[in-house]
Amino acid sequence: MKSIALTFFTTVTLVFLLLNPAYSEEILNKSILDKDTTWQGEILIKGDVEVAKGATLTIMPGTTVRFAKIEEFGSEKLSQDRLSHFPRAELIVRGHLYSQGTPQNKIVFTSAEEVPHPGDWGSINLLNTDDNIIEYCIVKYAHTGVHAHSAQVVVAHSEFHHNSVAVGQKNLKGSQKSVLPMLYNTITENGGGILYGGGSTPTISHNEINNNKFFGIYAKKGGLANVRYNNITGNGKGVIFFKVKTIHLRDNNISDNTDYNVSMLEGQATDINVSGNYWGTTDKGAIKKLIKDHDWDETLGAVDFSDFLQAPVAGAGLN
Repeated sequence: MKSIALTFFTTVTLVFLLLNPAYSEEILNKSILDKDTTWQGEILIKGDVEVAKGATLTIMPGTTVRFAKIEEFGSEKLSQDRLSHFPRAELIVRGHLYSQGTPQNKIVFTSAEEVPHPGDWGSINLLNTDDNIIEYCIVKYAHTGVHAHSAQVVVAHSEFHHNSVAVGQKNLKGSQKSVLPMLYNTITENGGGILYGGGSTPTISHNEINNNKFFGIYAKKGGLANVRYNNITGNGKGVIFFKVKTIHLRDNNISDNTDYNVSMLEGQATDINVSGNYWGTTDKGAIKKLIKDHDWDETLGAVDFSDFLQAPVAGAGLN
């Protein structure tokens, strides 16, 4: 009797799994999605997948997208352009991407490797596109989790960890400017946190940017970014500047970064104003000790941290 009941249960379960798309795996090789598409359940990507201009990819809450580790710029790549693409498998968006999970059912982008490592897959790579949303997602083990190349995308309420770089942004020559609001995200345990450059002007607000190996935020030849109400702690370097003219960076808690809370790189000759932040202490000498600027190297500009806050910013981070 037990054997009959077990056989019946197994058969019913198998039929359920086969008929319910949320429990079956869809495999995609190198391909271009040229019409509106919805992903749900388990998705395995084994080469570049591109959302063509004019098409929309909608990813449903609870979906897991896994990327196989392919040969770098091998036969499973759609493009050999190394300026706009990453070495391994990417989700390339030229049309539109709506990847909106929920707090209870987040969308996961990850490696398909049994033992995953940062850089196993390329990126959610948005190329000269607008009207995109990435919300309540978990992105891990990518080269660059999300990268906006002259693209417009909202990244909110998401988690980035164990990527080489969590989020990147730059403008392509002759294309529209990137617009990338990054709001209420957790960016932790990556090689680098947020990297922006090429004249892009991101809004970075209410994020936890913590414990990234090399940097929390790297401003590289960027435009006028707005960086407010973030917790930037425990990174190799908190905020890095390279050939930046100006930035709105205030009302952040920036402290306990290993090398420097603020570091100017060679080539940053312009002075930078970062007043109005909390540095983990009210001791001016202690604050200055973790700022690398003109006082360390006369070829660098000076960092103005005057008018620093006397207490932590209560509303910073995910609050």
